[in-house]
Amino acid sequence: MDELRSNVRRMLNNQDNIRIVGEARNGREALELVKELQPHVVLMDINMPEIDGLKAAEMLAKDFPNVQTVIMSIQGEQEYFRRAMKAGAKDFLIKPFSTNDLIDTIQNVFNKWVKDRPELFSEEPRADILTFFATKGGVGRTTLAVNLAAGLVSKGKKVLLIDASLQFGDVAITLNQPAKRTIYHLVESGEEITLGEIEKNIIKHESGIDLLLAPKEPAFAEAVKSEHFLKIIENVETLYNFIIFDMPPSITEKELAILDRSTMVLLVATLEISSLKNTKICLKTFSDINFDLSKIKLILNKEIPNVGFGKEDLESGLAIPVYATVPMEAEIAQRSLNHGEAFVLKSPASAIARSILGMADRLVGTTTGPETGKSAIFKIKDLLFGS
Repeated sequence: MDELRSNVRRMLNNQDNIRIVGEARNGREALELVKELQPHVVLMDINMPEIDGLKAAEMLAKDFPNVQTVIMSIQGEQEYFRRAMKAGAKDFLIKPFSTNDLIDTIQNVFNKWVKDRPELFSEEPRADILTFFATKGGVGRTTLAVNLAAGLVSKGKKVLLIDASLQFGDVAITLNQPAKRTIYHLVESGEEITLGEIEKNIIKHESGIDLLLAPKEPAFAEAVKSEHFLKIIENVETLYNFIIFDMPPSITEKELAILDRSTMVLLVATLEISSLKNTKICLKTFSDINFDLSKIKLILNKEIPNVGFGKEDLESGLAIPVYATVPMEAEIAQRSLNHGEAFVLKSPASAIARSILGMADRLVGTTTGPETGKSAIFKIKDLLFGS
């Protein structure tokens, strides 16, 4: 049985449009994994411990009609084929089989399934994930994240702002929002993260931004794992136009999980030598770990003239263009922060607000959403097999 799974894995490993999502050692385990993983195709050996392939195929056909089962057997007699079809299998593979036979069978079963399902040829639009990141505190990362979120909402977009600075997040205080519910309340029970549970812990701010706030105390931060963030994204990405993350100035497994999933990483720097030094180290680190540098957009915040170097020097020194520049207007920014208000709403005519609203216009104007006319399901087919 182990040898069969190894051979099948070897045959399929180099197939770009087929992804193995699970392996089962017996029929009972196969049924449990199907319930969890919801694969498109299941390869099932006819002789399996605990629950044999025919019985398992029958149970799958009843409980998971969208999962297509292929039975494998060393017995090639017509009677076995008939029994497999009666149990609900969609095809029958006689062992030993070639790589081409295996691939053709999977593709044919899958293609027959989707043939009469035109709804599978399009996907719901998914949110653009914008991640504000900086290599040091004090550069205005949270202020930019809050105000861009408010700016996008003012343009009719639905926005979820997630405070991923788990130990010392400032989104709540920046918006004068009591943190009655936080991301910690979502994960503390250890139960599966569902859309319903996420919605219970999202706070709807008066500005129109939906908020998922950081824990109230640093001690709670360790309870939130990278897989929690990914599960949250998976559940809500079709409900929003933009999901914005406010990140801490660190690169750990949690931050990398979000960064990898991001559409755009808004890397914030100021014209301070320490900020520029850290930003340069950050870009080198991203390069060293083969992060997609095309996703990184440099934001120059708190720009003021006559400090010894400017935007052109920044671009030359970091070898990356500046995506957007936000001028220094300390009085407006500080007053808005102290009042718990977004300056793009309170002082929309100010230069600092216009720069953020201009960024929002740019994002709205360049958002294309997912491909249409060709389903992502055709690019990758999930497969589970048991033997």
